[in-house]
Amino acid sequence: MINRRHFTQSLAAASMLGSLPAWAQSKTLAYIGWSQDEAASKPTLTAMFESFRKANPDVKLDVVGFPWGQVQQNTLLRLRSGQAVDVVQLNERWLPQFASGGRLVDLDQVYGKGTLAKRIDPGVLRLGQYRGKQLGMPWTAASIGMVANAKVLKDVGVATLPATVDAFLETLKAVKKANPASVPYAMATKNNNTMSPDFQAWLWTFGGRLFDAQGKVAVNSAAGVRALGFMTDLVKDGLAAKDIDRPDARRMFVQGATAFYQDAPLARAFARNNSGKGAEFDVNVLAMATPVLRKGDAPQSIAWGHILANFGAGKTSMDPKAPAYRLMDHLALDDANQLKLFNELGLFPVTNSALAQLAQDPYVSTWSHAARSAQLDETAMWPNSADLTTIVGEEVQGALLGQKSAQAAIENMARRLEAKLAEAPKA
Repeated sequence: MINRRHFTQSLAAASMLGSLPAWAQSKTLAYIGWSQDEAASKPTLTAMFESFRKANPDVKLDVVGFPWGQVQQNTLLRLRSGQAVDVVQLNERWLPQFASGGRLVDLDQVYGKGTLAKRIDPGVLRLGQYRGKQLGMPWTAASIGMVANAKVLKDVGVATLPATVDAFLETLKAVKKANPASVPYAMATKNNNTMSPDFQAWLWTFGGRLFDAQGKVAVNSAAGVRALGFMTDLVKDGLAAKDIDRPDARRMFVQGATAFYQDAPLARAFARNNSGKGAEFDVNVLAMATPVLRKGDAPQSIAWGHILANFGAGKTSMDPKAPAYRLMDHLALDDANQLKLFNELGLFPVTNSALAQLAQDPYVSTWSHAARSAQLDETAMWPNSADLTTIVGEEVQGALLGQKSAQAAIENMARRLEAKLAEAPKA
């Protein structure tokens, strides 16, 4: 993975290279991504690219693939060397780092202000926004949300999914009482990359933030201590457990050893595979909104998804019929392709019209509705986000393991975040 400390400076330098290259004037189109080379999604993406070629014979589409962990580095290298970089598949959390280089096209200037909002819910569009500009087109979007096991809940007599924190606690206690060997809530308690999102969702639920609107560390608050205290009490009371990561939670879910855990929308696909029962297991997988502190509060979750971005700012046509935007339309705004992603890969559509066709699937409709209030990972806004994620995860785990109090962990988290931010390169 590229060193993010130098990412912003390197990208800015790349944006100053040379004059308009020959490829920017032609109808050769370079697409860079990772999903088309992964075994599960390769057939689906290959078919989509082939259908684009057939519908656009005037465009020579060059599909370039890199492993997920190498996309950032190789995209930057291509920019620096003047190689073709047109449409790129990005993870939503990478957007701030790439956006700071000034190379991404503002899609509102291409399609017209407000045009995309007629096709995609504004809550989903936020996935591709940075500092007031629409720099990415959502391709698939949802959140790291809560999943409930219908069979486990039915077996303990719980007929209604808990909507509040208090109701959630009572449900966890009922599961534990009925099955003392179970882990009612398979909360992430190891791996910084999963502990940080889970903590942030509960932090927001209790009214806290990692950073305030000015970018100053704000986690050292009563809400921060209360959120982490809530999580540590779950472990202490046996309602959650130590040493659990997402793969562990997924296995426990299909084994009936847990009632709740957090995951991406692919949770149902994981359950199908891990249970060996395929779609027959779907009846046990319920999407639910994260419990709220008070009725009427917005449910909190981490935004999750893939976006498409055009790295041709100032060098490519702003005509929405230009090759780059035709490809983005084909992948992200065409309902047939959006539904193909869902039917074959389990990835949620982004267009309102495609989602409407799935309205009868409560898993999709419940998750999509809750995801409209999802927020971006707060650490993703910083060039050294990986370091910040590590700090959050380490302090959360220290409290969950009983090595320090919630108060001490939050205070130490704040100090370490402040120190690390002082080292961050300025965007």
